[in-house]
Amino acid sequence: MRPSRVLIIGASVLFCLAVVVAFVPYLETACLVLAGGLAVCALFDALLVIIRPRLKFERSYQDRYALGVSTDVQATLTNRSWLRKRVRLYDGLPDDCEHEQYPYEGLLAPGEYAEISGSLTFKKRGELTITAAYIEVMSPLSLWWRSRRLGEEVRVKVYPNYVPALNYGLLATSDRVQQMGIIKKKSRGLSKEFHQLRDYQDGDQLNTIDWKATSRMGRMISREFQEERDQNVLLVTDCSFRTRAVDGDLPLLDHLLNAKILISYMAIKQGDKVGMMNFGVPAGQHRILPAVSGQSGMSKVLNHVYDYQSSKSYGEYETLAKRILSQPRKRSLVVILTNLRSEDQHGIVEALRLLGQKHLVLLASVRETAVAEILEQPVTTPAQANKYIGATAYEQDAEQIVETLTQQGIAVVRSPIESFAVDLANRYLDLRSEIGG
Repeated sequence: MRPSRVLIIGASVLFCLAVVVAFVPYLETACLVLAGGLAVCALFDALLVIIRPRLKFERSYQDRYALGVSTDVQATLTNRSWLRKRVRLYDGLPDDCEHEQYPYEGLLAPGEYAEISGSLTFKKRGELTITAAYIEVMSPLSLWWRSRRLGEEVRVKVYPNYVPALNYGLLATSDRVQQMGIIKKKSRGLSKEFHQLRDYQDGDQLNTIDWKATSRMGRMISREFQEERDQNVLLVTDCSFRTRAVDGDLPLLDHLLNAKILISYMAIKQGDKVGMMNFGVPAGQHRILPAVSGQSGMSKVLNHVYDYQSSKSYGEYETLAKRILSQPRKRSLVVILTNLRSEDQHGIVEALRLLGQKHLVLLASVRETAVAEILEQPVTTPAQANKYIGATAYEQDAEQIVETLTQQGIAVVRSPIESFAVDLANRYLDLRSEIGG
């Protein structure tokens, strides 16, 4: 309980009057009467506000939200007492959350309720807690504010904003792939299986014509093939210090997860099995999702990745390669999503070459926007020159790693944030037919 502005002003006036009494003694009686009256009123008012305010607070929040997406929510505050109440309400939202309607302040008559509606936006992914609301109730004489907690604690899950990823996936697996920059390349002829017979079309190769069906039907008939299904794709996310930096409005890890969701959706739509794991986290925090497929596959994927968080650990590629090879699994496309740094030149080539003896490996790295901006800015001061030299060395080291890996037969994608997901999807579609080879 704390004094209101009215009580503070009243006490300040009495203090000033007490100072005047020191020079004008005949005002002492009036000052004492006023002080006694204020004290009695304050005490009586305090007793009234201590009585249970009989307020009810209810939320209509969902249990799942998308990162950075505004969602309309509603709460209700009801005055169930026989006195009108002036209230000030703050919901127990986490720091990484925005709500345009809080704090709420209003006057509620007996039996009256207030609907508090607005958009709610979460800025952090994972499992978050909305604690009980914090409410302040003004006393009947407006001399005190009494604070208390109201409502129940709620736990919500904030998922990556996967809607753009799903839209990408829909385009990537339809005839409109070129609208988003994803190009379905023709297969080299591997991993194909017969799908159906159809009428011959201009452009069909001669070796696809079924001559028996052609003679039987009296017209040209072609055999249609489709890529083999039931391939294995293992998506590995770097959760080390490499992905802690914020790029734009999101940490690098979130950009990696968005690309990961896109590839998962595309693979599942094509009938493949998708497994997941992380690396670069302290002991005991390693996560593994066994291969999933089918209609429930994406739900399992989202429930697995939504609370991935980056750590301060250093993820060693050699340790990662040994973890993957120690697991019994058939030949898979292993996609490692990371952020290449200068220090990675030691050990990464040997580790991925070892992993590539059993699996098809694709290293996917983002190119940090902050580094690119430094390289694009004009250099006019010594400080800018130092930054430019550092950024140049950083880029050269990363590109050297990419060149070395490519020479060793390891597929690599290194793209800016804005095109990373699409470039990775292009490469995935290009490599998919080689998984079983």
